[in-house]
Amino acid sequence: MGTSDKSVKPAVGGGAKKILYTLKTVNRIGLNHSAKALTAKNACKACGLGMGGQQGGMTNEQGDFPSVCNKSVQAQSTDIQPPIPSEIFTHSLAELRELSAHQLEHLGRLDKPLYKAKNATHFETVEWDWAIEQAAEHFSHTPAERSFFYSSGRSSNEAGFVLQLLARVYGTNNVNNCSYYCHQATGVGLSETIGVGTSTVELADLDGCDCIFVIGANPASNHPRFVHKLQACRARGGQVVVINPAKEPGLVRFALPKSPRSLIIGGDEIASHYLQPHIGTDIAVFKGIAKAVIERRAVASDFLLQHTEDYQSFIDDIAATAWSEIESLSGVSRGELEAVAKVYSQSKNAVFAWGMGVTHHQHGVANVEYISNLALLRGMIAKPFAGLLPLRGHSNVQGIGTIGVKPVLADEVLNNIEQQLGLALPDKKDSPGLDTLACLEAADRGEIDAALIMGGNLFQATPNSVWAEQAFDKIACKVYLTTTLNKGHLHGINNSEAIILPVAARDEEPEPTTQESMFNFVR
Repeated sequence: MGTSDKSVKPAVGGGAKKILYTLKTVNRIGLNHSAKALTAKNACKACGLGMGGQQGGMTNEQGDFPSVCNKSVQAQSTDIQPPIPSEIFTHSLAELRELSAHQLEHLGRLDKPLYKAKNATHFETVEWDWAIEQAAEHFSHTPAERSFFYSSGRSSNEAGFVLQLLARVYGTNNVNNCSYYCHQATGVGLSETIGVGTSTVELADLDGCDCIFVIGANPASNHPRFVHKLQACRARGGQVVVINPAKEPGLVRFALPKSPRSLIIGGDEIASHYLQPHIGTDIAVFKGIAKAVIERRAVASDFLLQHTEDYQSFIDDIAATAWSEIESLSGVSRGELEAVAKVYSQSKNAVFAWGMGVTHHQHGVANVEYISNLALLRGMIAKPFAGLLPLRGHSNVQGIGTIGVKPVLADEVLNNIEQQLGLALPDKKDSPGLDTLACLEAADRGEIDAALIMGGNLFQATPNSVWAEQAFDKIACKVYLTTTLNKGHLHGINNSEAIILPVAARDEEPEPTTQESMFNFVR
């Protein structure tokens, strides 16, 4: 017998389950450890929304306290563990591979170097001096162009700077980070349209906007504190437009964990408008919104004339695109697009936020360029409470790009390093360097002999795991720097060597370090 729709309660994001998870995690790792980690003068290790600094870890860059979520606690908890029991390494690689990613991470903290010899079936624990000497031996016999250096987006700026400097002193520009699998399309798209590759808004701007677009993202799961800003926008009469093929419950309704009222009433409505286009048809949706804005005569003509180039070609292209084509491609009706365009046209201050649903495909750069153009169409850039906001997933992925963990350094940065340190770094014209995917493609061709990988899980981040394992195994020696184990440390090492070195977590580093939030805020 079927169940009527009325008897099925709609799913709600957030709520008491987030509170219970947080309390359970705090109980597991201990109140003292939790308090120390969450109040440390260091940024949250989860997303890049921004918390931490000289006012303490639970204070955001606006000075608001408490600013913490279950993702913050989850990220901290993986570093607050006892050492991995030595008997774990009596198990073979094949046995360890049977563990889930969660189980591997929660075996404990790595507290001694591991070595896996070519064709060996087990890890063995080794002394620090031997591990460092073994790694140095491999790199000293490897031509620089046959190596690469990689960092996750959760290292500190200082650790990332030293890593990229080591690589370039060694002689290679094959330096990259996890953004090449996520928001690099954002950096390129924004740079080509507005001249800067990062956010144009500050966290405080979200408190004064009256319209927020959330495109290709699920902040209810990945940036929970951002949902508080969405709810606040709705509470003051603003609108939230979600564009996402999937109906995310937390973007429909969200029960704010720190709001008793929100918990009692079963959550607050988040999206005022929810468009669900066909996958991969983002530009058709953006064109439809732009077309309706133009037809409503809501274009910021003076702004376009003074601050943009060739805007008439953009408008002419939209005018030449039929509504029937837009509807057919996107799967979204003209009426829905016009309703969103009306909201945007009436908005005084709009923010466009997007995630990797926008950047993670063939037309990622073009998508970002179109979002930028949509904002420019109404002059929503270069003024308070409005602008462009890429939602960064890793807490310092923007920072490590800023300080040079990328193949090509800006001329000014390159010259300053050479002059201040008296070094001669590889010429970017003669040796431009490979990005993340290009490094693995080179490895698969047998052109990479050594790799140094700081944090992250590059193996699982690469979509084709069979191919990734094959490529990694063709690298004769891989040196990993990590706090805990993950699948990437177990795969792609059957016929090659691996050295795994334990490191301090970011908030355990002996000297002060910095991170950069998605709002360009360094602390």
